Amino acid sequence: MRTSRCPLCGGERRFHIEKFGRRIDACAACGTAGVEPLPSDAEIRAIYTLPYFQGDRSRYGYTDYAAESAQHARSFALRAALLEELLPRRGGPRRVLDIGCANGSFLAALGPGWEKHGIEVSEDFLRASPPPPEIRMFVGDALDFPEDRGPFDAVTLFDVLDHVPRPLAMLDKAVRLLRPGGVLVVQQGDRMSLFARLLGRRWHIYIPPTHLWYFTHSGLHRFLRERGLRVARDVFEPRWASLSLCLFRLSYILPSGLVDPFRRLLDDTALGRLSVRFNFRDVVTVYARKADA
Repeated sequence: MRTSRCPLCGGERRFHIEKFGRRIDACAACGTAGVEPLPSDAEIRAIYTLPYFQGDRSRYGYTDYAAESAQHARSFALRAALLEELLPRRGGPRRVLDIGCANGSFLAALGPGWEKHGIEVSEDFLRASPPPPEIRMFVGDALDFPEDRGPFDAVTLFDVLDHVPRPLAMLDKAVRLLRPGGVLVVQQGDRMSLFARLLGRRWHIYIPPTHLWYFTHSGLHRFLRERGLRVARDVFEPRWASLSLCLFRLSYILPSGLVDPFRRLLDDTALGRLSVRFNFRDVVTVYARKADA
């Protein structure tokens, strides 16, 4: 069986699964699986245009991201409350940077007392769904974000590292932007969770090339420790989504021909907009603190 070197830790990688015609190899050392070979930068950029946020199934994004605002508010309120707890206000606004912020839904959930900055790569989505005016936006690749705009009390990476070709470079950038004692928040799927292992290649997060990397809980901890951060909290957060979006995501697991007729029936109906709470404990949010200077 062909092996390769893990681009993240140098360990040995072997074939794990094939999905949508893409090979995914897994590293025995850090546990991270990744698409082999990685798509080109142009292929990756082409995914995150407006159709990704508005129901193009080939991109495995959202039925309508902006229409999920009420569901996002419920999900993000829990994260905002924990960040408030970990970073109590000590005079003056706290500064936060949300990398991959979409239209700023999480930043809006933080409320007053924060100076809010966001980074989003999809310019056409921002035109279609503008963020709140108090958010200071940077449109483009987060690796190009000027570091003299830091430091920040908190930097957040919610479901970002799996989308980018160089996840550890993105993590390094986030750590450099963080002030001593600040909090980095990373949310990712855990491919070694019970739910992921039960579903195997049908796990809803195995969606190459939209997702390029598939992390483990322990692997995330390793990457954070290697950068001098101390894990303060691990949370398996409940999340909310409309029933329509749940059916859209279910088509990643079951044949779309079985699911799509029900989803189309519910689109733009009160039942389709019904809020569904779920928590499969296959997605972990890690809150890690940077050492004081």
